[in-house]
Amino acid sequence: MNEPDIKKYVLTILPEAKELTVSEETILADALIDAGVSLPMPCGGKGVCGRCKVKVEGQLSERTDIEVTVQKDHPGYRLACQTRITGNTCVHIQKRPLATVLSSPSLDLNSDYGMAVDIGTTTVQVALVNLMQHQSYLVDSFLNPQRRYGHDVISRIAAAREPHVFQDLVKIIRNRIFSSVTHFIKSIELSPRRVRHLIFSGNTTMLHLLFGLDVIPIGIYPYNAQRLNFHGFKPEDIDCHDIFPDADVQALPAVSAFLGSDLVGGLTLCNEEGFCRNTFFIDMGTNGEMFLINASDQIAAASCAMGPALEGMNISYGMTADSGAITHMRLCRGVLEYEMIPEGPPVGITGTALIDLLSILLDAGHLTAGGSFHPGIETRILPAPMRYERTAKGKQISLWENMTLTQTDVRNVQLAKGASFAAAKILLREIGCLPEDIERVIIAGAFGQNIDPVNFRFLNFVPDFPSAKYYFLGNTSLKAAERACFDKDFLTKAYMLRDRVQEVDLARHPDFEREFIASLNF
Repeated sequence: MNEPDIKKYVLTILPEAKELTVSEETILADALIDAGVSLPMPCGGKGVCGRCKVKVEGQLSERTDIEVTVQKDHPGYRLACQTRITGNTCVHIQKRPLATVLSSPSLDLNSDYGMAVDIGTTTVQVALVNLMQHQSYLVDSFLNPQRRYGHDVISRIAAAREPHVFQDLVKIIRNRIFSSVTHFIKSIELSPRRVRHLIFSGNTTMLHLLFGLDVIPIGIYPYNAQRLNFHGFKPEDIDCHDIFPDADVQALPAVSAFLGSDLVGGLTLCNEEGFCRNTFFIDMGTNGEMFLINASDQIAAASCAMGPALEGMNISYGMTADSGAITHMRLCRGVLEYEMIPEGPPVGITGTALIDLLSILLDAGHLTAGGSFHPGIETRILPAPMRYERTAKGKQISLWENMTLTQTDVRNVQLAKGASFAAAKILLREIGCLPEDIERVIIAGAFGQNIDPVNFRFLNFVPDFPSAKYYFLGNTSLKAAERACFDKDFLTKAYMLRDRVQEVDLARHPDFEREFIASLNF
């Protein structure tokens, strides 16, 4: 069906009485996000967390099975991520306060500020930076709305071949970022003219979409990016002139089509901390990026498609770290216990908890090294409340509430693990390092900040580095953008270090496929 033939309907958002035209079968959550509504969806739109519940009237699709389960006691309410618009619709939105930074020390409204933004494939984070005091405050963290066109960069590049999709990919990320920022500065009564810098970081594809640059060459051999340096932009280039007319706009430099400014930011931060020779760094994200610095101070880097499993996006009951998320699991006297983010009952599992769970199952023999549930698991005694089930959709282990761990979930983690382990082995070989040479292992990313290091190493996401000390630095991409807001020398150093990086292209490496297959076992 050609786009002009698609039926259009009116969506009315109350209490503002805002009206917008939407296409038939549009997912309600997508329409609300495009309208600037801050809609929590920590489960990534699977419906399991129930956080996107809205009061709605009009012509809508039938309830999905997951919606019936989650919303059984809430007539008149629907899960926005599970509901499609089939006619004129009216939705009531309850204002949600943006309180992340409001618990921080009071802000000086007469100071100048910068905005640092990390655009991840799965998650976007925004921070406010006081340029005088060099203090940073997390403003917002939300799922990248471009996920509707695919969970990974290759899917989004393919979708962008359609001109109207490319335009939408550009528009929705800009709208979502500046909707968040505008909401925040209004809530603290900060003048937009006090925002002097907008500094972005992220993988090369995400930055190209932000700046409206062609992404098609990134996905076609020889995989060339239109730009690797992102300075010289103006607010009108990213549709924020009306908000920040005086702001300097730029992003950290990238290395190549698949080694973005997030990796360069991490490299520069490590250099500032003195983490130089014999250092291994990995940013645990959907697009896993890593670099290795040998004893001669040579820098080699590679990227591998780990997928969004560790961020909870292709796991049955996976979710980001939000209310109701289980963040860790452990065995205590034969019972599986959990830690969670309040409030309410547990509704999903974060990547850190998933690593804990797989380690527990593997250590007890309920999961084989090949990633399969034990052949005799039906007769094995599992820690309470776990119970093995065989359903029409396949094998699974039930946990608390409606939560399950499926065989497919395990396989998705294996794919991430196999990719990172194989990439690290090739990187070591290419730069002439042995695992025992490595003195420091840096784990970056929001996922890495909260991971249990023992369980992470037990599952072999990276080779064993027997002499190394492990460091967990959190979101180095965002931290680098924050630093660049007030430190010009940091940006200068980022460009210098970027130019020293030797890229190891795994897509064309003759050993990668063999190493990947050999690395899938836990």
